[in-house]
Amino acid sequence: MKLPAGLARMMSSLRHIDAKPDDLVLEAHQLLAVHLPKHQGVWQAENALASRATAMILLASYLREHRDG
Repeated sequence: MKLPAGLARMMSSLRHIDAKPDDLVLEAHQLLAVHLPKHQGVWQAENALASRATAMILLASYLREHRDG
């Protein structure tokens, strides 16, 4: 059974995240612009930093779309 969008949003565990979407985007940019070049050629570090930045951007998008207020 699928919940209505409003009810699902109220029950989401992500609703209580106390982060500002713009700050998440800036931090993701810093990861890619500052930290990623330091680890050029180390595939594992590059992958970890890019994955973390991607998660931050996705979370910021979610918060912008679903946060009340």
